[in-house]
Amino acid sequence: MAQADIALIGLAVMGQNLILNMNDHGLVVCAFNSIVSKVDDFLANEVKGTKVVGAHSLEEMVSKLKKPWQIILLVKTLLAVDFIEKLVPLLDTGDIIINGGNSKYRDTTRQC
Repeated sequence: MAQADIALIGLAVMGQNLILNMNDHGLVVCAFNSIVSKVDDFLANEVKGTKVVGAHSLEEMVSKLKKPWQIILLVKTLLAVDFIEKLVPLLDTGDIIINGGNSKYRDTTRQC
């Protein structure tokens, strides 16, 4: 069931704090990390009792998003390109990916 306004991939310090900020401003956020235990720990601790939801796969993450999908990537440089490659087949026209990581812009534009 779609319930999240936006998804964020990457649960390092910046990702966690951005999720907390968006939650404080009324957005329902779906948190995802390639290390699933980080998602579970984040849900059980920092965001316990909030509207933040988690996902253990990209497919589960997008299934929890309202359309059009809005996805923020806050991952290490090379991982952003990998995530974009995995997300593109799941996207529809109008869906948005924001690469907030530290990738070279040419790496990102090659994936679009």
